[in-house]
Amino acid sequence: MELHRTAAGRAWPLSAWILFPLLLIAALPVRAEGLEGYTLHGQLGAYTHYSSSDDHKGPPVLVNLELNSPQDWLFGLSLFNNSFGQFSQYLYAGKKWRLPKIQKYLQVKLTAGVVHGYDDEFEDKIPFNKDGWGVGVIPSVGFKKDRWAVDLVALGTAGLLLAVGYDIWEW
Repeated sequence: MELHRTAAGRAWPLSAWILFPLLLIAALPVRAEGLEGYTLHGQLGAYTHYSSSDDHKGPPVLVNLELNSPQDWLFGLSLFNNSFGQFSQYLYAGKKWRLPKIQKYLQVKLTAGVVHGYDDEFEDKIPFNKDGWGVGVIPSVGFKKDRWAVDLVALGTAGLLLAVGYDIWEW
């Protein structure tokens, strides 16, 4: 089993990135009352481009689960290895806007939430970080057709992430 070592030396099995979303899906009830019209959207970080630095321990890995409401509000959790090799999490809420007048499948998202995992000498890489806990605001633009989506996500001023997603579950 391949292991990923964070800057703190903790080992995270690569299989955890795959098993976590599958366990969440398996735990979902077949019928969830009150969730009609909601969608569970999963994403994988397909490619990341960021400014070069000797501190980077790339490539970052990302797995994301997002609950989308019929009114285009969204709530999600991202698990990722940041570009410094630290296991990190982003718990967020946000809004999606569809822009069919510009392009039929175009969408824009804006999320805000709590980021955890930028520790030690990399604490200053995200705003308002205290003891590894900070604030994140993440914009993205993408295309969604049927159940598939591709998003270009801005990672502050440091980089861009190309994410590929799929609507895993619809109520």
